[in-house]
Amino acid sequence: MKARPSSAGGFVAGCVSLFLLATAAHAQGFTQPWRGVYLGGGGTYSTVSVEVGSACYDYDCWWGEYDYYEQGDGNFGWSAHAGVRLHDYVALEANYLETGTLRWEEDLVYMPEFNDYYNNRVDFSAQVTEVSVLGILPFADRWEVYLRLGAGFWDGTSRQRLDQSFGNDVVTRSINDSGTGFLAGVGVGVTFGEAWHVRLDLQTVTIDEDVLNSDDDASIDSFLLELQYRIGAHRASIQPSAPPTATP
Repeated sequence: MKARPSSAGGFVAGCVSLFLLATAAHAQGFTQPWRGVYLGGGGTYSTVSVEVGSACYDYDCWWGEYDYYEQGDGNFGWSAHAGVRLHDYVALEANYLETGTLRWEEDLVYMPEFNDYYNNRVDFSAQVTEVSVLGILPFADRWEVYLRLGAGFWDGTSRQRLDQSFGNDVVTRSINDSGTGFLAGVGVGVTFGEAWHVRLDLQTVTIDEDVLNSDDDASIDSFLLELQYRIGAHRASIQPSAPPTATP
């Protein structure tokens, strides 16, 4: 498996650029006045990522270092969410995500319990319940970008196969584990009609690296494409007309 920067990087950079453009557009007076409760769901594509090292931005590390990751084989899943838009710029949201079965592979992993090296093959699936705060920046009337911060409560099953690197020993085992991880995300969305909204979201949730037989930081990275219905938005879009003024 080839080490590479996380695929999240390109999308994050794009969303940051879009966020800056949205800031300029918003300064021109664009607003999105709707507030209230919304429900939605859609499809996901998730992978597991494991930090495998760091590298310098330049030859002598004058610009500092960055972490790089290996990513396992991904899979499709589904998600559902409910939230409340408290303000033009703030929302609270609860999400549920099923990852499907994700594959992580790593060779020559030292296993202290066996005092030997093994080739590690892990099939991992998880259910993640999330609670987050969204900072939203509307622009161009119907578009918005947002940043997400919160917690992800994950419950996963890890089916592991360990093949001895320099021998014939094979170990198979299944581990159920759960925990709470840090949740961060970025996204962009557009409203169509009076009450419908579609959004593309990228988020990452940290998990316990032990479920992957790893000693390095690990996370579940997910792309979400979701459709959302904004309850009461059609009523909010209808502004009552002012009564006619009497002329003397």
